[in-house]
Parts: sequence; C-alpha cells; structure tokens
Amino acid sequence: MRTIAGISLWIVRIAGTLQLVLGALFWSGHAYTLLPLHIISGTLIVLTLWTVGVLALITGSRRGLALFSLLWGLALPAFGLRQATLLVGSMHWIVRVVHLLMGLAAMALAGTLGQAILSAVPARVRDSAREHTATARSSSA
Repeated sequence: MRTIAGISLWIVRIAGTLQLVLGALFWSGHAYTLLPLHIISGTLIVLTLWTVGVLALITGSRRGLALFSLLWGLALPAFGLRQATLLVGSMHWIVRVVHLLMGLAAMALAGTLGQAILSAVPARVRDSAREHTATARSSSA
C-alpha cells in the first residue's frame, strides 16, 4: 500500500506539472493540438485521486477527505469536458479560472491523502510488529 501511495504521489506531481504547462499554453492561445494529451493527463490525475481516496479509506486515514476526493474526481472531468460550452465570450475566463482551481484542488487532495497514507501505514506496521513481539514474549514465558 505504501508503494502505491508513493507512486501515486509521483504520478500526480508529473501529470500535474504537465497539466499546468499545457493549460498555460492553451490559455495563451497555443498548442491546441495537444488538447488530447491534456485530457489523458487529467484522466490520469483523476484515476490517481480515486486510487489514493480508496487507499485512504482502507487505511482509515482522513476518511472525510477521502470520500470528498471520490466525489471531486467525478466533478472535475464533468466540468473540464464541458467548459468550452460554458460562458462563451468575454466571461469565459471565469470558467478557465474555475477549471484551474479545480485541478489544483485535485492535485492537493491527492498529495494530502498520499502523505496521510504514507504516515499511517508505517505506524500500523510498527504497531503490528510490537503486538507480535509482545505476544511472542508472553507465549514463551
């Protein structure tokens, strides 16, 4: 579980950086041919968000945030794929800012949950090892 959480953190860092670079290019009116890459990378972030959300639920780490991340993972692509049709015209910048903030929130959620999992798993492994050692000592006495 610890390995999956660590890999998930790196996926979000790399895909998130790619998303920000591509988003800046799109916002400045360039590289629209890379839109499919932006969608794939965003999908990867959502899948990773769901992964750490489920792992956090399994480990009992930040349950409320984990549940919220699962819902946020539904909202982000729903908004992202429809954003081109929202507030078309001079007010479309509002939609872009909301999309950016939603993406940043998804990256932050995944990072927070990933760190919570990394913090929770070793503690439980140590506790389990201590219990096992204590049980073995009391059994041999």
